Amino acid sequence: MISKKHKGNDGEPRPLQETERNQSPLRHPQKNFNWNNHNTDNDSNNKNDNQQQKQSPLQSQLSQHSQPQEQSVQQLDLQTTINETSPPTTTTTTTTTTYTNNSLMNPIISEIQKISKRDLVRDGDIQNVAMVTEKSRTVQSMPISLISNYFPIVISNNKTLQYRIDFDPPQVATDKRRSLLKEFISKNNFTNTFYDGDSILYSPINITTNPQSINGVQISIKMVKQVNHKDKSSAQFFNTITKTNIRKMGFSIIGRNYYSSFGKINFNEHCLEVWKGFSTSVVSTENGTMLLADTSSKVIRSQTVLDRMSSLRFDEDRCYDEIVGSIVLTRYNNKTYRISGISWSRRVDDIMEGKTTFFQYYQRNYPNHGITDYNQPLLKSEIKLRGVKQTIYLIPELTFLTGLSDHMRKQFKIMKDIAEHSNIEPYKRYETLRNFVSNMNDDQNVSKSLEPLGISYQSALKVDGFVLTAPKNLPNNNRDRLNRIKWVFIAEEFEYHKRECLMNLDNFIKETGLQKPEIYLSNSRDNNPLQYSNLMKKAMKENRDIQLFLILIPQNQEIYREIKRKALVELKVLTQCVFPRTFYKGRAVISKLKQQVIAKLGFAPWSLNQEIFKSGSGGVVPKKTMIIGVDVGHNSDMRSHSVVGFVATIDDKFQKYFSRSFVQNRAGKEIIDSLEEATREAMAKYFQYNYCLPELVIVYRDGVGDGMLDLVNRTEITAMKRGFDKTPSSWGLKPKLMYVIVKKNTSARFFTNERDIKNPPPGTLVDSKITHPGWYDFFLVSQVTFRGSVNPTHYHVLLDEQKIPADLFQLFTFQMCHLYFNFEKSVRVPATCQYAHRMAFLIGRTVCGEASHQLSDKLFYL
Repeated sequence: MISKKHKGNDGEPRPLQETERNQSPLRHPQKNFNWNNHNTDNDSNNKNDNQQQKQSPLQSQLSQHSQPQEQSVQQLDLQTTINETSPPTTTTTTTTTTYTNNSLMNPIISEIQKISKRDLVRDGDIQNVAMVTEKSRTVQSMPISLISNYFPIVISNNKTLQYRIDFDPPQVATDKRRSLLKEFISKNNFTNTFYDGDSILYSPINITTNPQSINGVQISIKMVKQVNHKDKSSAQFFNTITKTNIRKMGFSIIGRNYYSSFGKINFNEHCLEVWKGFSTSVVSTENGTMLLADTSSKVIRSQTVLDRMSSLRFDEDRCYDEIVGSIVLTRYNNKTYRISGISWSRRVDDIMEGKTTFFQYYQRNYPNHGITDYNQPLLKSEIKLRGVKQTIYLIPELTFLTGLSDHMRKQFKIMKDIAEHSNIEPYKRYETLRNFVSNMNDDQNVSKSLEPLGISYQSALKVDGFVLTAPKNLPNNNRDRLNRIKWVFIAEEFEYHKRECLMNLDNFIKETGLQKPEIYLSNSRDNNPLQYSNLMKKAMKENRDIQLFLILIPQNQEIYREIKRKALVELKVLTQCVFPRTFYKGRAVISKLKQQVIAKLGFAPWSLNQEIFKSGSGGVVPKKTMIIGVDVGHNSDMRSHSVVGFVATIDDKFQKYFSRSFVQNRAGKEIIDSLEEATREAMAKYFQYNYCLPELVIVYRDGVGDGMLDLVNRTEITAMKRGFDKTPSSWGLKPKLMYVIVKKNTSARFFTNERDIKNPPPGTLVDSKITHPGWYDFFLVSQVTFRGSVNPTHYHVLLDEQKIPADLFQLFTFQMCHLYFNFEKSVRVPATCQYAHRMAFLIGRTVCGEASHQLSDKLFYL
């Protein structure tokens, strides 16, 4: 392990030359270096498995406390839950592995490098993608009337002009540009102008003026074109108008959303505040230009970072663990930053630029926010301004941590208190959104600026949906196969001799049909993680046929990590870790434990009761179909690396799997380098099991960020086809390909259109009005929702070589959401997609290296 004090360069900055800072305390342009979230949560929180629904931006932190009965199983293998009701937290590990630049050896890497960002197109402008084959409904479904959170935008004035703004010298900081342009507009008495913060200005009036100097910066303005409000490119214009008006309503942008401290909810006993706000975007849909609005909540600590460091006694290791990688808020400008390091030797009286110290800079620019501690260290944050990497230094006394710490998430009282204000029921969310949009029309300052443009926001759009029929799970009898499994039970000596332990162990054996295990006991007074791995090695040495370890472990993350790393990398064996208090909770836990063990061993706990494919051709799902789920995890503990999870089915019933993980050579990288290799391996596994290749491969690709559709379309699909081409011709015809983008974290919401506004039921499908013009896309609510407002998953088919009728493919996708063996009901995404996410998370956060290929046919990550 690398000492925390020497992880990367979180201490002193490199001695590079300073760059222009303008309105930000900028220091050095640096290489691409970003400390990701350093979250030491053990899997007992299971926030990645809780795929049921995104109820609010805080839901991933709160859902585990929303249902008291869930607590009985949330510590199974530190990841298991009864109800998977919250979304995964979007996402990465410390290793000493050396990676070399092999772009010349890997064609896909070379191809990706050849495509510059300038060549890419916006998601809305992407071309050469699949079109909807047929919109007729041939599958059994029930119509349902819904209200969406899409608000149509109407404009009556056809004249809006777009201008280009240039600054000489160029201004890097947005605040500086806004300040200069505001003075420029005031000086020239321009009215009804809307500035996007970069280089575009909109106005319904003709503006002609010569370049002028404001505070030593020359500003020039030039008309570019008249905006076509019916063109899809006009979304940028409407976004600028909307954001400007939200600011006029008293909201401040924090991150990507808008919040107001007015009406904030204080939790003084927890030193927390919850700020209410909204997320907005203007999108082009089949029914025209819409404002997509949703509620948002943000947790702000009322304790400064300096106060927190003081409570940690300024211990460098403890401060590093808690602060580096976290998001902080600077209240003097309501901006958020990710902390990449702590500069312990720097002080506020150090020179920032020229002869100006940090203290003088803040005193001059933010006089209402005083600095009292002159000996505090400085915080480092890596940001990008107009494509240039910069390092800025922040004052701990003026910064506040956001979100919940690992310790806070384990406090039931804290989570319960916050959940009461963040889990918004459907009728409350709908009313809040309706009032928000109504206020945009009625607010005096906003209406004054909208009137010359002739813009108004209409009531929420009503859409027609369908409720698909859900399949039923038919339990499989696996007792005979389980009875042949050799396994070991490990527990602390004093735990093992408890009556509850022996009773529940006996119940587990009876429930599963497993034979009696070998028993190994650990020393109760020794919490050394190596004690457990040594017992495992001893057991494997005495019996090489052991396939599973069931281990009762204390709440110690290091013990869990040691067990997983040793088992998956060296011993090549499966493990199931359980907290003793969870194991003692009775039959509900035993039943869940049985289900998880069966799935890990490569068996299927259940099958679906209806046919999930149709033989033959002519636009249906072939029997020989492979389903692939792909996800990229970014919040691993492997610094500067993200992890790819790749899971493929290899049988006709979609119950046997091939799992593979890959470590990307750069953190935050969305595009997958290893897809060709993974595809070849999956084809080989499928042929080994079936003696033929699949007729069709359906890929559900999760983890694609905004703006990446074109790059995925041009690189990943090509890589998969190369993988097909490189399979031996003797194996049969090459498969056809469907490539589907899966987006869980959408802002779309649906409410039932009735007096009692509720969440739509599982299986609700919407494929019209709010879908993108020219795309083959749809929204599907596949998960059960216990609390809060349901969040649909958005599917976008990029490639469809099989030409399956849209309604059949939508039903097929819904059915695939019922084969996730860690939860008896349906989840938010197809099972392979969720498996890929779980594997990427386990590899990135716990194993910190690839699991043995001998376990590729097992769901070891459940």
